[in-house]
Amino acid sequence: MSFETWKESLLKDVFEINPKETLPKNTTARKISMDKISPFTRFITSFDVEQYKGGSKFRNGDTLLARITPCLENGKTAQVKFLNDDEVAFGSTEFVVLRGKPNVSDSDFVYYYSISPYFRERAIKSMVGTSGRQRVQINEIENTVISLPPLNEQIGIAAVLSSLDNRIEINSKINKKLELLAQTIFKNWFIDFEPFKDLDFVDSEIGKLPIGWTVGNLGESNLTSLVKPGIESFDGEKKYLATADVSETQINFNSTNISFYSRPSRANMQPLPKTVWFAKMKDSRKLIMIDDFSDLILSSYIFSTGFAGIKCTNESLYYIWLYISSLQFDQVKNSLCNGTTMEAINNENISNIKIAIPDVETLVKFNEICKPIFKKIYLNSIQNIKISNLRDLLLPKLMSGEIRVPKEEV
Repeated sequence: MSFETWKESLLKDVFEINPKETLPKNTTARKISMDKISPFTRFITSFDVEQYKGGSKFRNGDTLLARITPCLENGKTAQVKFLNDDEVAFGSTEFVVLRGKPNVSDSDFVYYYSISPYFRERAIKSMVGTSGRQRVQINEIENTVISLPPLNEQIGIAAVLSSLDNRIEINSKINKKLELLAQTIFKNWFIDFEPFKDLDFVDSEIGKLPIGWTVGNLGESNLTSLVKPGIESFDGEKKYLATADVSETQINFNSTNISFYSRPSRANMQPLPKTVWFAKMKDSRKLIMIDDFSDLILSSYIFSTGFAGIKCTNESLYYIWLYISSLQFDQVKNSLCNGTTMEAINNENISNIKIAIPDVETLVKFNEICKPIFKKIYLNSIQNIKISNLRDLLLPKLMSGEIRVPKEEV
């Protein structure tokens, strides 16, 4: 294995760019829209099924590269891995589709090259158009110069990086199952009231509740209080987190660094310990919880006022988090949203949302069950951050030949 075997080529000569595929109009097929791709994440975990009217077309193994701002800058590049062998799917017209050429380039290597700093910087610099609608120029991508390793070494490089992404994907799936488990327990306790069937129930303004429970306001009760906007000061730099930087419970850790002097306005909030945050916009499920564990991560952030923050007690944190995560809360929140250009819930309406206040003994027991679940979620998330950092460190070095894949791996 010799570095001299790497050959400089134009990308269009070694990668297939927007390869031709046939998908008749009105054919029902799987569709990937831009919102199905998570920032800086290889795998696509959801899709729609629709009739094909137009858009990019692709097969299993292809890489989807967002070509429009700010999606490209935000890391919306992913690889299709869930289709059948002969299946053709379609997606946004704002995707560039990249594919390996038979006997020349490996499709997994193509994906990793597409997220390498050199390629990303060149693609971003090529963008032209009006503000907010700039797009990558295809001819710039086609004429990118690549130093291409032999096919067997490409496969070895991709295998090293894939092993890291696969571990991240496994941890992410475990976390989703753990979150679902916690939500199932919440429903069993506080929607279906299974552990309390033997108790007497009394009428309340939100329905029948076990005796000893009361009704309070989400924004102000003996369990909760609304976090108010405003930051007096902070030291060093923080990461500014807008609702656009959050996909469900996944946080984009590449958020913009700012100093207090660059953003000292009241349009920010600090992520206090024992708080639950949700996007105010209608139909938006951007959710964050800060418990004993995640506070170590999120202490370096400030939040935009697109979020609402609910401060909780030690015993109520997981109860409130799982309520905010529930479809029941979505329905209540959406019904209270208003506005002309963008419907959102305001602080007054949030404060007045009625919630059940269980007795302290119930909350303590529920907390004891949930805390190990969320600690495991946190530990998996921390491991994913470390693995991502390792992958991002190795990626440019492997792509440039600074680090070579061991011969036994090729």
